[in-house]
Amino acid sequence: MKTALLEWLACPACRGTLRLAQPVHQGEEIVSGALGCESCSRAYPIVRGIPRFVADDSYAGNFSFEWNRFQTTQLDSRQQRGESERRFRQSLDIPLEQLKGQLVLDAGCGMGRFAEIALHHGATVVAMDLSFAVDAAAKNLSPQPDAHVVQANLFALPFRPETFDLIYSLGVLHHTPNPRKAFEGLVELLKTGGKISVTLYSGYNTVYVRSTSFWRFALKRLPGRWLYRLSHLAIPYYHLCRIPLLGLGFQALFPISMHPDPEWRVLDTFDCYSPTYQSYHTHHEVFRWFKEANLTGVEVLEPGISLIGGKRTVSDKRQATSST
Repeated sequence: MKTALLEWLACPACRGTLRLAQPVHQGEEIVSGALGCESCSRAYPIVRGIPRFVADDSYAGNFSFEWNRFQTTQLDSRQQRGESERRFRQSLDIPLEQLKGQLVLDAGCGMGRFAEIALHHGATVVAMDLSFAVDAAAKNLSPQPDAHVVQANLFALPFRPETFDLIYSLGVLHHTPNPRKAFEGLVELLKTGGKISVTLYSGYNTVYVRSTSFWRFALKRLPGRWLYRLSHLAIPYYHLCRIPLLGLGFQALFPISMHPDPEWRVLDTFDCYSPTYQSYHTHHEVFRWFKEANLTGVEVLEPGISLIGGKRTVSDKRQATSST
């Protein structure tokens, strides 16, 4: 943890001011210590350089396993394919050069796939996750001076209101017990004029949704290591799914990731069947979230159910008032 992070943190229980106690430094990093709330006296430990606002990884245990097993699979800096940056650009639809100097929240960072891209383009990034994926994220990101990693729950966010210029949550909210409530909590953290981008699973392909839901009901109960081994079946099964016409039947029977890279394919297949929660959504539904949160300039993007919108500025509010 870097001391700059304190400026943006607040007690998740009461929003009180947090003070650093008994810090142990290692260079610029605080590797252990605690954060104490001045208002309610709760204390939150700093363990391995990460402030921990949760006692455990709750319903996200398989994500802890996943992202510590696949620590670098999706990192552009390791794979040199630019795939994560292309996905990031699609989900934001703004020139990434505009991120320079902005304070950004990665809500559900995993091992830091997209945070790495934002940092590369000059943003200061707070990468947050409920799971112990934060340990992998810290290894991947913490050497960078503008990277901060936090373990916290989307339903008890440890940040001051109206803090961030940009918030993104890509492929995360549908793995929570209440995606809309999680979204609304994030909106409160946006500065006036700030933007929020989310990507959720699409519910339009009903065959895919029904098939994955059927298999996930059984498979998610397996220990993570067992499911990880089973996910390797996606490597040969991929070739059956590529057979013209016949492959469509195989894919409907047991959907897997069709990523051409075998390791990425195993990761995405594991990610499909391991979560405790997994919901599917429509553009109309999520567009309504944005409008009812009083966000403006809402755009529908790709992939899946991807939308971006902004928090109204004073001039936006005046225009809305004058037009009524």
